Amino acid sequence: MREKPFLASGKILGGYPLLVKYFEICSSEKKSPECAELLPTRGILEEISVLVSRDSKTFIEILEKLEESLAGKVDCTIAVKAYDSVYGVKPACSEAVKALLREVVAWYLEIAEALGLVKLSKSWERRE
Repeated sequence: MREKPFLASGKILGGYPLLVKYFEICSSEKKSPECAELLPTRGILEEISVLVSRDSKTFIEILEKLEESLAGKVDCTIAVKAYDSVYGVKPACSEAVKALLREVVAWYLEIAEALGLVKLSKSWERRE
């Protein structure tokens, strides 16, 4: 069974290996205050709710919308270490951050759904 962060259903990505490893490294390096920046807040969940309800955005559109504000909350060194640990390749900082943010935004969306703030649907399903 794949490890998932709190309230993640796996509906969007299935698994969160990079995000889980990022938080593990944060914890082991005692950088919890910095890493707590990536924990979902009421504000970010409300922003996601508005984005989804107003425009019915796709995952990629929401990711692009949130990337800029979230990127500054990622510790680049830890993101690179996590990526290397999970995938066996040492990427550029920007690549590691982008891959991590993909998992972070998916996690936020799944949390928002679990809390009843949004309804996620697959692109091939009819919306009513």
